[in-house]
Order: sequence, then structure tokens, then C-alpha cells
Amino acid sequence: MIKRVEVNYRGITQKNLAKKIGSDLVFIASRMGRTAFSNGRYSDAPERDGIPCKYFTFVTHDLEEEELEAECGAKLDIDSADISVVLDDTMCKGVEPWGWHGIRPINEKIVEEGACLLVVSRHSHDDLLQHIGHKPFSWRLAIIDGDANMAGLWVNKDDLCYEKVLGGIAAVDPDVVGIEAVEAFLLERTKDPKRAQAARDAYNQVLQKTRVVNSEEGIAWPYENPVLPKWHEFNEGVAVRAIERHFEVGPRGQSRNLTFKRGTTKSLRPMVRFDLCIKCTLCWLECPDECFDPTSDGLYDIAYDYCTGCGKCAAVCPVKECIVMVDELKFLDYSSPWEAYNKDKMGYTEWVEEKKGKDRYFYPHVTGKGFEMREGTKVPFKEVRK
Repeated sequence: MIKRVEVNYRGITQKNLAKKIGSDLVFIASRMGRTAFSNGRYSDAPERDGIPCKYFTFVTHDLEEEELEAECGAKLDIDSADISVVLDDTMCKGVEPWGWHGIRPINEKIVEEGACLLVVSRHSHDDLLQHIGHKPFSWRLAIIDGDANMAGLWVNKDDLCYEKVLGGIAAVDPDVVGIEAVEAFLLERTKDPKRAQAARDAYNQVLQKTRVVNSEEGIAWPYENPVLPKWHEFNEGVAVRAIERHFEVGPRGQSRNLTFKRGTTKSLRPMVRFDLCIKCTLCWLECPDECFDPTSDGLYDIAYDYCTGCGKCAAVCPVKECIVMVDELKFLDYSSPWEAYNKDKMGYTEWVEEKKGKDRYFYPHVTGKGFEMREGTKVPFKEVRK
């Protein structure tokens, strides 16, 4: 028997957290007399910031270490997962992992009855299932209350997320690790009872917040995976087509590489109050991914397919509440906000305010602290400027 655990994380921002979870599962399983090893498939290159990545742990009760490594150690990705951990719940909208192709459902590796998707989130099961692909069989969805830990690669946000995930794993599948072994390991390693208690609390919570998902629940997956040619399908000679470019004014008019969409890398998306815009051009100038498209009326549309959620546009915008970063899981599509605004200016503005809510996300000056929440201000609708 081999138990397979994958930890889905955001490149750079969650690498240390994922590695710590995967490697310490090995230590805990070994203490229980089990054989285990872990590995990661992605590194820390700056261009991978935010890109969905994976870390793996394999645990067996009856194989030798050499047998386990021979069975599991030589693949780029795993074929199936007994537990798929999700450290940032916005990845439930789909992931395009580095070194793979196509936008894949987050539960793709859940291929057996009863396997579990374990998500760190403050959303409900129903909220998450609005974005997750359905399966032809029943599976389990478990939730650990918490926010995405965007601590960074070289710093640590000590919000007990690591301890809670270990406790959650013990709850959904004790054949991987047991909760008593998790508590004993944390007490010995940290000498801090609150860390062992955090794991136990998460264990109890996950037992209450694990739900069986039936085959009809979830969505029909909207993305078609590219089909790569087989070796015998290549013809003689090579023709590399130039990247198609667009230069027209309006939605999707920016001169971008249309084959390099990074919409799955964002945890937050910018929302624009076009009625407040003073047309200063800073969002368009400063966006590192060229997501803002000039429009015929001097405003700037957003191409969410290419937006990575970095928040720079919101940081440089000089108008209060004009550009605000909002939880990506509040949205079901990547449609043009400028087109929606032009159809119904007042209706669009009310919709933006409803999505924004009261909380505003900020990055504190001291790195490694994750997000900081502040209360926002609702600005009345302003008539369109000529």
C-alpha cells in the first residue's frame, strides 16, 4: 500500500511552507514505523512567482525504502493522490502548473472513491464547488479555516498554517500519519504546546468539515487541455509561427503574447471603479504583465486572463477606491469589466461595491506578514466625465 499526498502551493510565496509540510510528514510517518519520502518538482526562479506548483509525500506500511522510491520517485507528476492539499483556495478555479500544459482542475489527481481534497479556506464547501470540476464518482472535500499564507520564500509568516495542515491530513487519512504522532513531533521539535494544540484543533475541525461530494456536484470543466503531438506525428522540417499580436484600442487590444496566459496565478484580482478614474495612465504604465487595454474613451480595460494579481495597479492608483484588490474566488469568469461598465454604468458600479465588501487587502512594509486587512470606504457614484 502506498499513500500519495500532493501539496499544491504558489511558487515563491508558499514554497517554504509546502516543503516543510511535505518533509515533516516523512519524519512523522517514520516515527510511526512507516516508510516515507518526499520531493518537489519545481524550484524558485523569479518568473514562477504565483504559479501553481506541487510538493509530494509518499507513505507506505509494507514496502522498503528502495521499493517505495523506485515506485514513486522518477515521475514529473503523480498519477493519483489520496490527499490533495490546497494552500491557496483560489487554485480551486484551476491550475496551469509549471512544466505541464493546459488549465487543469484542482482535483484532477483525485481519481479514487473516497480520496480527499483538503483546502485552507474561509469559504464554504458550496462556494468552492462553484469552481471545482465534477468527478464520475464520489470524493471528499475538507476545509481548514484559514487564509492563504503568502509568507514569501525566505521569510516565515507564523500563523500556525503548517501545524493545522498536518492535523488536517491526520484527520482525513490516518494511514498517512496519526494525530498523536503529529502532536508528539511538534512538541519535541518546537517545545511549544500551542503548536501541538493547533494541530489537534485543526484535526477536530476537519472531522466536522469534511463532506462527501457526489458525482453530480461541481462544474463541467470549461477548459480543453492541449493535445501534444506524438513523436511519430512530427513531419520533416520545423516551422515556428510568429506570435500573433493585437494593437487595436479596446478590450484585448494590447500587444501581448496571447499564448502566455497567467490568470491562474492570482489570489486577488483588481476591480476598477471607472467612474472614479482620472485617466492618469499609471495602471497601464506600471502593470508588469500588460493587462490594461486602452479604450476609445480614455479608460483602461483589464484582461484578467493575463493578470497575476500582483496588486501594483492598486498600489500606484492615486484615486482612493478606484482600483481595489478583491478575492479571486468571488468571480466565475474573466469577462471584460469595461464592456460591463458601458452596458450599465450604475449597475456595474453597484456590482463592484458588492464584490469589494468592507475589507481591503494591503501588503505591510515588513515582508513575511502576509496580507493586512483594513476597512474600506464606499465612495458614491460619480457622473461620467466628458
